[in-house]
Amino acid sequence: MPGSVLIDTSAWIDFFRKKDNPVFVLVAGYLRDKKAVGCGIIRLELLRGGKSLKELTVINQLFMVIERIDPNPETYRLAGELGYSLAKKGENPGVVDLLIAQMAVENRLRLLTLDNHFKIIQKFTKLDLVAF
Repeated sequence: MPGSVLIDTSAWIDFFRKKDNPVFVLVAGYLRDKKAVGCGIIRLELLRGGKSLKELTVINQLFMVIERIDPNPETYRLAGELGYSLAKKGENPGVVDLLIAQMAVENRLRLLTLDNHFKIIQKFTKLDLVAF
């Protein structure tokens, strides 16, 4: 998995909607090089936001071929404790973002996202965001 990147929902949405932007180029490269990684919660978010059965089919096919990671009981505990510590500092990212960030950290993956909540999380963790 060295060099692999967990691709967040926001980046997938940009990839699917806009073919001539930096995110599309990055994701296409990760897909080509077999470095794109997904997880169940990101798949859920994409399916929930789908606009047609065709989109759902594409998403499901995509997640059948890319590498996937899954949380374990410790992942949830650590994500919850991270959320607790961030709340004490006045920061309140959503639980899905906390889970995604924790999975990226524990799997030593960089995270490609357009969501600014992850920049907040990065300040207090070892989360490695893809800069573009």
